[in-house]
Amino acid sequence: MKTAPFLALLFIFTPLSPVRGAPTLEAITFALDSKRTFLPLAEASRKLGWSPRLNHEKGTVVLNSKSFSTDTMRSFTDGTILISLETLTEAGATVTHEKKKKSFKVSSSRRSFRVVLVDKRAEINLEQQRLRAWEGERLVLETNISSGRRGSTPSGEFKAGPYKARKHYSSRYNNAYMPYSVQVTGHIFIHGFKEVPDYPASHGCIRLPYLTGGNPARFFYEWIHKGTPITIIRK
Repeated sequence: MKTAPFLALLFIFTPLSPVRGAPTLEAITFALDSKRTFLPLAEASRKLGWSPRLNHEKGTVVLNSKSFSTDTMRSFTDGTILISLETLTEAGATVTHEKKKKSFKVSSSRRSFRVVLVDKRAEINLEQQRLRAWEGERLVLETNISSGRRGSTPSGEFKAGPYKARKHYSSRYNNAYMPYSVQVTGHIFIHGFKEVPDYPASHGCIRLPYLTGGNPARFFYEWIHKGTPITIIRK
């Protein structure tokens, strides 16, 4: 995922819900990037005592005297840059996978910390017209939505999937384009849409922005695993 447009934001933005003062950091993982585990670059760097240097023109980050392309990194929708544990290893850190604890130990010189793999969940508040998604206690996404008119979006406890598609066209409503679709239940999907007003406007699906705001629809689609709990509440 290309992150060069967000380089200037590294030291302005902090993660949406940083884990402060804890001996561990909660990881960020992506269903569509399953072989890598990520952390906010600023958080990991502070833990290791490193000072990242950004080159905006070249789209690179110098970390522990080694240069890396931001094309290999990811970002939150607010521009916070995410770095993989593999890249931290390439930069000189030692990363040990503690399989029994579902965690990693990351160390460099005399500094070390743990990275824990935690469960995901998402919540849609129909009254607030907001979607929030967490990985453990870390808020990884918060965005406006537009749900179904006249209460047509169901409330309750659901699980993502089983259907997911980067490109999807509605079989019910004039072949409408529904990019980054994640099934919630039946014909109800969370998906990107070109217009996402701050009030219910759909036929029942949950619309997310994909042309503005860092593309929340794409982030959610790439982040969520099939089977992730999704709670839809009315208040």
